[in-house]
Amino acid sequence: MQRMLNINAIMLGLILTILSLTSVPSYAAWYSSPHASHSPGPNNNRQNNNQNSNLVVASAQHAVQIAQSRYSGKVLKVQSANVNGHAGYRIKLLTNDGVIFYVLVDATNGAVTRN
Repeated sequence: MQRMLNINAIMLGLILTILSLTSVPSYAAWYSSPHASHSPGPNNNRQNNNQNSNLVVASAQHAVQIAQSRYSGKVLKVQSANVNGHAGYRIKLLTNDGVIFYVLVDATNGAVTRN
C-alpha cells in the first residue's frame, strides 16, 4: 500500500511539473507585446498593407480601447475577424457579474456591435 502511494505521488509530481512547463500564452502578453503586429485581415503582406492605410482601427489595442469605452468588462480574448465583410476584431469580454459576451469592431469605420 505504501509503495502504491509513493508511485501515485511521483506521478502527480511529474504531471504538475509538465503542466507548469507548458504555459498557455495569456492575453496580456499578446496584447502588450511591443514587437507583435496585430493587424486585422489576412496575412498577405502586400494586400494587408494596402488595406491598413484605409482603416480607422488599425490595431488590436485600439479595438480594445473602443470596445471598453462602450462596454465595461475584462478582456478575455481578441482576434482579427471579418465584420460585415470588412476587416475587424472580435473581442471577448467578461462583466463583473460573470457574463461573457463578444463585441465586434469594424476596422474600416470603427462601428461597434455586441453579440
